[in-house]
Amino acid sequence: MDRFRTMESFVRVVRSGSFTVGANQLGLSRALVSRHISDLESHLGVRLLNRSTRSLALTEEGTAYLDFCEKVFREIETNERAILRTRTEPSGTLKVLAPKSFGALHLSDAVVGFAKAQPRLRISLMLENTPYRGSYDFAERDLDVVLCFSTMRGATVIEEKIVTLDWVLCASPEYLAGAPALNVPEDLANHPCLVHIKVQPNDNAWRLNGPQGPMSIKVRAAFSADSSLTLSKAAVAGLGVTMIPRYAVADELDSGALELVLPRYTMAPRPLLAVYPKALVTPAKVQAFVDYLKEWMRERSIESQPG
Repeated sequence: MDRFRTMESFVRVVRSGSFTVGANQLGLSRALVSRHISDLESHLGVRLLNRSTRSLALTEEGTAYLDFCEKVFREIETNERAILRTRTEPSGTLKVLAPKSFGALHLSDAVVGFAKAQPRLRISLMLENTPYRGSYDFAERDLDVVLCFSTMRGATVIEEKIVTLDWVLCASPEYLAGAPALNVPEDLANHPCLVHIKVQPNDNAWRLNGPQGPMSIKVRAAFSADSSLTLSKAAVAGLGVTMIPRYAVADELDSGALELVLPRYTMAPRPLLAVYPKALVTPAKVQAFVDYLKEWMRERSIESQPG
């Protein structure tokens, strides 16, 4: 017995006052609707309707069961409307995982702005450096979006570029004043380097583009960290040369606490990606966050201050 269908038949017949009208409303035959109600009565072990040739009357048990059926249908409709709203209106909880330094310097402000713009959402931002080629189990960690600087290349996820961020080579003037010459990338072998780990497959291989094209230089990691802010402090302290996102040292470059080295050479920019589970329809809360973040970064020209 199809419990839902028999309940629906019962409610339609009672509300219309007729087996024939109820059957027409459901697009079923009168005989099938009559059988539905008979099956329902047999299942419940009570009579729901007193039937006559001209009228239908609810029994006491039928009145109670009608109230129950209508309550069930109202709850179904309410829950379905709530689910459908998630496709068009951001609601519920949005859990975002993002890199530490970028999250602290830029993303926190963006997420606060998004929270103000979307009061129906409960937002949770976690800052944790995502590993290179990391693969997150979104269901297990209960995540909606992961922001990272390297592709996850997964068939079960979607990646959207938020912004492209530049990286620079820099060191403190005090360090450079007492260090060996640094005129070409090969000279980096004579310098202690401050290495950002978990960013690329080989953290000690720095990739540059110059007059002769792209090249990869193996460096000696005198100091390593998974935080751009930590590397910035180490560079200002004169520990060596670092390859770092521009956003993390923008103020230091402006003040002269750090200066660019090998200016004829550039580092390949890296995209900040929003990664989220693939679905037939992207949840409205996820799409709204990704769209907001793209616009927020564009308005503040973060693209020229990489991370």
